[in-house]
Amino acid sequence: MPTFDEQLRDKILEQFEGNKGKELASAYEQAQSKLEREVYPNIQGAEPSLSDHGTTHVSNVKQNAIRLLSDDDIIKDLSGIEMYCLGMFIIFHDTGNVYGRNDHHKKVAPIFDQIRGTDASLRHERTLIVQATRAHTGTAQDGSRDTLKEVDEAGHLAGRRVRLRELAAVLRFADELAEGPQRTSDFMQKEGLYELESQQFHDYASSTDILIDRRNNRIALAYEIGIDVDSTYEASTKRLSGFLCFIYQRIQKLNQERQYVRYYSPLLEPFKSTEVTFNFHCGSDILDIGLMPLQLTDIVVPGDQAKKITDIDSAYSIDALVDTLLSKCPRR
Repeated sequence: MPTFDEQLRDKILEQFEGNKGKELASAYEQAQSKLEREVYPNIQGAEPSLSDHGTTHVSNVKQNAIRLLSDDDIIKDLSGIEMYCLGMFIIFHDTGNVYGRNDHHKKVAPIFDQIRGTDASLRHERTLIVQATRAHTGTAQDGSRDTLKEVDEAGHLAGRRVRLRELAAVLRFADELAEGPQRTSDFMQKEGLYELESQQFHDYASSTDILIDRRNNRIALAYEIGIDVDSTYEASTKRLSGFLCFIYQRIQKLNQERQYVRYYSPLLEPFKSTEVTFNFHCGSDILDIGLMPLQLTDIVVPGDQAKKITDIDSAYSIDALVDTLLSKCPRR
């Protein structure tokens, strides 16, 4: 199947005949090449304990965008200029981390100026990229996390209309779903070289597998969690309880993101549920504890309170779950 970049180039050349199409395709390729050489490698130097925000992450976000927007890995619902904009949003969205993690989403503009230039002809493109990348995380001006409301619903570039807010929503969700072992380093973890406050994020990445299943209207999450058998019972209980609590928070955050981006982007309407499976490993064994998969949907019954994971299935009570797991996984 063609890559995101191949589809972007084909759509641009199809929509814009002659030099304009070649100019846009070349601009995207050159910007990406410069970022890969001059910016991405230096993000890890600026923030050594961050999960990956470089070339591998960007490629993952692109692949997620394809799967969010198509059933067969061919994006059909975006025009060439919309593919160009989405591609630019993706390659620039995390570059602000080179200045440090705090407010990184607000630091894209100077990087754009260095990579693309400061010609007057590029100012409008810069505005679109800054709007979209600012909205992929953080808070809005009113202090809420509703950042997409601050993105113009529609924009234009190269004389063509762009569904700006919808594309910003696709960027935001494709980035949210870019988790997995590819974002961390087993070596760094085993050597204890990540800062303590970052360790849970790396543990989470190591344990997470995500399926974007547009055909079946769902995001599927699988967590592969190893039980620590080398520590005391008390230490194992504390670690596992804390990690499960962290995972539950991440599940609910991801599910809220799914609901949130669907509101702003009809392109993402197919994703009607989040399904979650846990697998627990004790050495070479997978523990069978009869835990059923979770399903988080958009169904709301009038009068019901917002449900926590333990409200959906009481078997997910952390204290009881940890006791069961550790009883089946003896200390060494």
